[in-house]
Amino acid sequence: MKCKFIVIFIAILSFSFGVNSTNAYSAEFLDLNVVVYDDRFYKFIDNENQIEILADKLEWAEGPVWAESLNALLFSDVATDKVYRWDESKGLSTFVHPSGHEPDNAGSAWRGSNGLAIDNNGALLLAQQNNRRVARMLASVAHPAPKYEVLATKYNGKKVNSPNDLVVHRSGDIYFTDPPYGLEGRENSPAIELGFFGVFRLTKDNKLFIINNDLDKPNGIALSTDHSLLYVSNSEVGKEQIIAIELDKQGKSKSSRLFFDAKKLSSDGPGSADGMAVHSSDYVFASIPNGLGILSPKGKLLGKIALGQVTNVAFDNTHSYLYITSPKKLLRLKIKSFK
Repeated sequence: MKCKFIVIFIAILSFSFGVNSTNAYSAEFLDLNVVVYDDRFYKFIDNENQIEILADKLEWAEGPVWAESLNALLFSDVATDKVYRWDESKGLSTFVHPSGHEPDNAGSAWRGSNGLAIDNNGALLLAQQNNRRVARMLASVAHPAPKYEVLATKYNGKKVNSPNDLVVHRSGDIYFTDPPYGLEGRENSPAIELGFFGVFRLTKDNKLFIINNDLDKPNGIALSTDHSLLYVSNSEVGKEQIIAIELDKQGKSKSSRLFFDAKKLSSDGPGSADGMAVHSSDYVFASIPNGLGILSPKGKLLGKIALGQVTNVAFDNTHSYLYITSPKKLLRLKIKSFK
């Protein structure tokens, strides 16, 4: 496969960044280091693109979601048990704390929320991985408060493992992944009750169904624009991949297939197949080893941006910007208008 290797150098201005900074984000950029396999990559990224550092000195940033009613991004810092808010006018601020674990002073380094989503009524949903539950914030996003309603915590009478990421179907159903990452000892944790790490569907009437139990470490999750496909990543080392699960109009699973095999990229650098976001054109922007990949609707890798480990991604409501979480940073990438 022929590829084009391009490094775009961008001046870096000296400034000290912290998680409580406001408006300082505009002072620093990362070099854009890309490998292009297909010219369709340039529909989204070109030589004028920049990667902005919106915040750094985070502990473990994850689970970004655009809250349209706030015109702001929300994302988790798993290790500090916080959900942060970032917007253009005020920069970074704490949105809600604690975000996941009760009590907040628990010893686990993975005690906070991971994946976030906004449900069809505008409420914030949280994958509270160390609490082993999917929850809804009871307060509105306009007036956040750390009070939560438990939506799912058991399957067939047994505790789920550690909900990681979630997405909302237009029907109102919630899909979430359930690897062991929030448990002490992970897959060797004595607290595990289920015999698998699965992908679940939580219906509007709070019934929980397993729709896939074949992945070693199901992680990121996303829906195609017409909600007919559910994309799920597997982050197990040596088995990195993204599958596509076909859904019927009611959101029930019909079949699944391999969408993208990322195993050949596993030696590229840190990270794995992790969080994803689907562009309005149905191209998939996905965490892959050592950065971010752009995939066609048929699963072809068009190109990749070397960023080290990327944990998750989210678009704003116009799909003009892609927000990227890495363990320590919140980044933003301008996306060209798709033609």
